[in-house]
Amino acid sequence: MQTILNEIVEYKIKELKQIKNTLTSQNRFRKTINKQDVALIGEIKLKSPSAGILGKAQNIVKRARSYEKAGVDVISVITNKNFFNGDIKLLKKVKKNTKLPILQKDFIIDPYQIYESKVNGADTILLIARIVTKQKLIFFVELAQSIGLEPIVEIYDKDDLEKAIMSTTSFIAVNARNLQTFSIDIDKACALIKKIPDKYIKLGFSGINTTSDVKKYIQAGAKAVLVGTGLMKTNNIKSYISSLKNV
Repeated sequence: MQTILNEIVEYKIKELKQIKNTLTSQNRFRKTINKQDVALIGEIKLKSPSAGILGKAQNIVKRARSYEKAGVDVISVITNKNFFNGDIKLLKKVKKNTKLPILQKDFIIDPYQIYESKVNGADTILLIARIVTKQKLIFFVELAQSIGLEPIVEIYDKDDLEKAIMSTTSFIAVNARNLQTFSIDIDKACALIKKIPDKYIKLGFSGINTTSDVKKYIQAGAKAVLVGTGLMKTNNIKSYISSLKNV
């Protein structure tokens, strides 16, 4: 017997399906990456365990605007507090002051953080394969996709890659930085990028200081590269970005 309650629930199911489809199809990060030959992701990183203090929270809006004017395609914001001086609230500040897609980088270990990322304005979120189980990574990727976040799975070695390809992600990023020692090896990262199946959109993270570093990632098959410490340290953002994009 059809009741008013049944009708309400059926309508709500259809309504939510439409909303989810809209969220997925309108993700700005995916569109931005796809329309570039090679996209440049500029990172806002206020502190690093290896490099120390790199910036101040009160300057984050000015920096985000500078990135956009300089030609960055995506802005990455590290929100981890204890080790990077970040804050989830920084996402909203950047979101309100730039038209660029926003990547949130943190150490995601709980579903709450994924919802928190969406609420605070992220377009895409980083999921580090190394710090979660295969089952949890699969779940996190699907959860992010269900609420309109584009998940990027970050890997460091072949074991991480095996976990990443079990998920439904479209984006796999290779981090040249060893998160245990914080040492950097771009050549190792590029070798791993070449092993990622071509159906995935490949990204190169960390270690970029010059155009030659960008070229290495591109030649390995990266569709986008992320620049963090080098960009935070430069005294001329526009010139630095211009040099990196001129490859």
